[in-house]
Amino acid sequence: MASEREHALLKTRLAQGAALAGIAGAGYLAAKVHSVLAGLTEPKDPFDWKPERGATVLLKGAGVLDVKRGQMLKERGVLFRDGQILSVIATRDLGKVDADHVFDCANKFIIPGLINCHVHSMMPGAALIDLPLLLSVKRQTVRNMEECPIHGVTTVRDASGIAGLLNDIAEMIEGLEILGPRVVSCGPSLKPRGGYPEFNRKVPGFVSNKYGDTCLYVDDPESAREAVRCAVGQGARFIKLFFDDRSLFYGHKKLPVIGDEAVSAIIDEAHRLGRRVSVHQSQLEGFRRAVRLGVDDFEHVPVDGVLKASDVKAFMKDEHCLTPTVSVGMALGIAPVGDPARDDPLVAAMQVEREYILHELAPVFAEAAINRANEKMLAMYADGKAGTGRGAKGMFDPGLYVESFASKNPNIHLLHEAGATMCCGNDGGTPMNWPGMLAEEMKLLEWFDLSRMDILRSATMNAAKLLDMESELGSVEAGKLADLVVLSADPTKDIRNVERVEAVFRSGVLLHKAGVFPEESGDLASE
Repeated sequence: MASEREHALLKTRLAQGAALAGIAGAGYLAAKVHSVLAGLTEPKDPFDWKPERGATVLLKGAGVLDVKRGQMLKERGVLFRDGQILSVIATRDLGKVDADHVFDCANKFIIPGLINCHVHSMMPGAALIDLPLLLSVKRQTVRNMEECPIHGVTTVRDASGIAGLLNDIAEMIEGLEILGPRVVSCGPSLKPRGGYPEFNRKVPGFVSNKYGDTCLYVDDPESAREAVRCAVGQGARFIKLFFDDRSLFYGHKKLPVIGDEAVSAIIDEAHRLGRRVSVHQSQLEGFRRAVRLGVDDFEHVPVDGVLKASDVKAFMKDEHCLTPTVSVGMALGIAPVGDPARDDPLVAAMQVEREYILHELAPVFAEAAINRANEKMLAMYADGKAGTGRGAKGMFDPGLYVESFASKNPNIHLLHEAGATMCCGNDGGTPMNWPGMLAEEMKLLEWFDLSRMDILRSATMNAAKLLDMESELGSVEAGKLADLVVLSADPTKDIRNVERVEAVFRSGVLLHKAGVFPEESGDLASE
């Protein structure tokens, strides 16, 4: 009898203990959630100042970058009204021009608004997912947009996201409800079932009806054409495909790709609807296939081998645009401690640069939980633990990127020397990359021997061509949109000067100013 009472008492105490543990666990979780949410950064003001309709604005006395002629014009003026540039004023005429608002830009430098040609605006910039990161994703998505104009990026080309949500964000930016860049999106990407990237799957109908698709499946030419029409219906300004037939993750399992006939149908339907077709390809076979099938634009460069002269010649027969995205290779190409590749000068420099990003740049662009996730990721790869254990198949393999940097990926040099139209994009949203961090990509392109002027063109004039917006963006000249970045130092002398942002205008609206950026007739704060 006593034994039964003791047994019952024990069960009661265990139940009480479990209840207390549950309460404590719930309390800890609630405190954790509260701590993360309380630590999120505050939204930024959507703009600084907007001139009244019909008012003229003059940026006076600055150097103005002429990307077409490849020179910095001294002591010029830029006059605009209602978001459109009226003229670039010669030095001798600066005193003859009247404007409603005049900014004294003496000893400053004006460049076209920068265009980030490859971003994933709705991705957080980290690979390791945990509760604090998930709680930060919504704020990080908006922050990805906010940091763009703060760092001179006035337009982004989004290379796949949740179409409906991204459209909503883009509309809020255009309506000056959220600080951000102009968004040109591919909407949902097109892929075969189970194809690259394998973590991106079509969402259920009830989700896509409300928020839009992340991807659309293509099985044959008929479904290919329907997918193009569906993507365009969801706001796609270009069409995005994938040609990689192996996983990025450890093990590199084989993946299906869209067949040739279906690709040809995609290109034909896209061109009929006035859309360019872009392809993700990081392998030689994918590059060659894209050239053969006539895909318009290329994302990334092959990292599994060197292009032959015949490959480059075939590429140059048509007017393709190429966005190398060096930043993503730098972020993912983590050589573990003890790897002989660390002795290579460029690989070693990338290791140092990655630490600089983690400790200096990341806090500027990302929420705290995302930065902590990246710290954990780097530690796992540096220790060689990422490729071991049950979770390895869900972790990217840095090997090919490390090898690519050890050989200073000659494919970038080969295509650039051949005259390829190079565009600038950093794959912002992937680990340790954010859409506003385009200056880092520009710095890395110089490491790969592009000239400063060619780099500036890649983020302006060439980028506008890629977007099919050459008549609106890409240069500072009459008739184009007043997307203008005012710098405190000349980027033709040092490409890092693109980070020295004084003021940013998008379509004539002053989105951001650093410190005091007054009018001659009074500070804008009094307007």
